[in-house]
Amino acid sequence: MYYNHNLRTDLQEWKNRLVRADYNQLGHQLRYFVNNIESNKILNGIVSNIVNQYNFDFDYFEKKFKERRDVFHKTIYENDIEQASFCYQLLKYIHHKIGNYDVHKTYVFGDYQNTKNTLIDDIVTPIIYYFHDKLDKSNSIIYLLEKYKRRVEWFTRKELAKKYNNAEKEYENLLEEDLRLFLFDQGIDYPFSTPKSASGRGDIIGAIETDNPLIVEIKIVDKNKKYGIDRIKSGFHQIVKYTEDYSKDVGYLVIYNFDKVRYDFKFKENSNVFPPMLIFNNKVYYFIIIDMYSDETASKLGSVEKIEITEDELIKK
Repeated sequence: MYYNHNLRTDLQEWKNRLVRADYNQLGHQLRYFVNNIESNKILNGIVSNIVNQYNFDFDYFEKKFKERRDVFHKTIYENDIEQASFCYQLLKYIHHKIGNYDVHKTYVFGDYQNTKNTLIDDIVTPIIYYFHDKLDKSNSIIYLLEKYKRRVEWFTRKELAKKYNNAEKEYENLLEEDLRLFLFDQGIDYPFSTPKSASGRGDIIGAIETDNPLIVEIKIVDKNKKYGIDRIKSGFHQIVKYTEDYSKDVGYLVIYNFDKVRYDFKFKENSNVFPPMLIFNNKVYYFIIIDMYSDETASKLGSVEKIEITEDELIKK
């Protein structure tokens, strides 16, 4: 959640650098903007998905410019995804055509000031708006899952653990129903499992046809039931498959931890982000651990075993 907030701030700063750039710096700042997107795994993953969804090849732009049309002339976008994809691919075409980002020296969009205004207002801004929208939507889901974690750990853990311990089977279903009810109360419509995908049935899937889907897999860690760390690994592989099946770029793994253990996710990047976040195959996966092992205070709990989970361990099949 905090990482996404910082990323939104970075995006605005990259745009501000373009606004402040003079004639000699404009091309450099445009290159800086594109390079930052391509080097950031979250943003690059978003771009890859929208380009696959709405592809405009170089021939398309070549034809537009050869006809001496304004490239934006009568361009009607199906939605903001298509607009962002169009604008990003236009930037890539410009680089392909002139070998750099000094488009203001070509007069394709008129004089220097018109070119600068077009770059910022008509090309860069729609891309940034789309990024902001995607990051905000992801933040809202993370916020709800973090809120649920606090709700259970602070208020309902004892009651929920009692139901779990008294159950004779379908332990995950019991916890899943508790999370579903919470999400429904928070405004998530129809947070239910869907018909099976190619990889099975996700635990909680909502708003799958929208640009803000909720794909959640639930796993339990409990040595008394012989549910070990392998459950976390299998849960990760399942959520990866579900995001691929539904062509979505974000997935959430909620882990109910009944053992006196602290799991520490050690990822190659973003290791200090909360909740832990792993970027894999241009998709983002969040890990939310709900500690269920005790309702004692920290002073009475004593020492807690710490187990590290690395990125390589999760990815390895």
